[in-house]
Amino acid sequence: MWKKLLFIGFLAIFARHIFLIAQILGVFKTIHNHKPGPCRVVPGIVNGSEDIYVLPNGLAFISSGISLDHYTEGNDPRIRQFEGGIYRFDFNKPDEEAKLIPIEGDVPKNNGLRPHGLDVWQDGKTGMVRLFVVNHYASVDAIEVFDFDQERMVLKHHKTIQDKLFYSVNDVAATGPDSFYFTNDGYHHGIKRVFEGLLMRAWANFGYYDGKEAKIIVDGGHGFNGINMSPDKKIVYVNEVLAGGAMHIWQRESDNSLSLIESMKFDSLCDNVFVDEAGDIWQGCHPIGHMFQSHAQNLSLPSPSQVINVKFLDKSRKRYEISEVLSNDGSLVSGSSVAAYYRGAMLIGTVLDKMAYCKIVAF
Repeated sequence: MWKKLLFIGFLAIFARHIFLIAQILGVFKTIHNHKPGPCRVVPGIVNGSEDIYVLPNGLAFISSGISLDHYTEGNDPRIRQFEGGIYRFDFNKPDEEAKLIPIEGDVPKNNGLRPHGLDVWQDGKTGMVRLFVVNHYASVDAIEVFDFDQERMVLKHHKTIQDKLFYSVNDVAATGPDSFYFTNDGYHHGIKRVFEGLLMRAWANFGYYDGKEAKIIVDGGHGFNGINMSPDKKIVYVNEVLAGGAMHIWQRESDNSLSLIESMKFDSLCDNVFVDEAGDIWQGCHPIGHMFQSHAQNLSLPSPSQVINVKFLDKSRKRYEISEVLSNDGSLVSGSSVAAYYRGAMLIGTVLDKMAYCKIVAF
């Protein structure tokens, strides 16, 4: 009798686990198209636009050409042929195409740059613009550091940073000319990563690099993903994808440790966190996660895109309004990963697809 009860109990736990995964992947959801105004695909960029940073003058930096080999097997072989690079787009000239930024220096050629998340440190006194870019080499992850020559519109490779704690880096948030927070979205690579996700192991973490070495600050997450900071650098935002689409808000302490303020859920797999000049949040999300998985395995299959806005009602960050800015079945762009806002317009970046520009009339 006890064996039968044990078996029934196991089946109940297994069924609940499968149902939870199905919920996270959006199996029971449908998409209704709407947009905040006129939108169009931006020419010049086709191999993904995974992360975007916008300078105060409206110049946007875009990472393109991500590698997915270190995540799972079975992805579309065309992804391996992507050409990695950093692009620029000027919000002040929205009818122009995105343009590849030439790179000078020692970044390895032949697909040596396969960028993922990125961030910028701008020196308030000198105006220096320094880019920190997550790079997936064949066997290791690194942070590539570039200085941007604003007159010549080129990136100068400053250095490559590697650390034993950079084993599945997703995103980076710069805190100074040589320091940054970083997220690891999991622990294993390849087929083991599949089981890590299916078993929902909390093996993701994020940490801090002080210019010399890295240390883990928060451990035990379900897929830590995008990370960003408030304009005054006192608040840190981190997305936890497999926790039902959660964003955690942390107070940054003087020693760069973090104290949790608030957590919110979006019922969507939100990727990168973009913070506008007012300190409000814009999220590029995957509302139906299993369709993005199919898209990664076959780029011809569309994946829905979604943009979510979080408007804070006071400085505590505990009172806020969440609005859906855009929902699309993938006919505009597939697999949205970031939404970058600037003065009444936004760019919608994707993991593996094109990039879109939208005027925001209302939402």
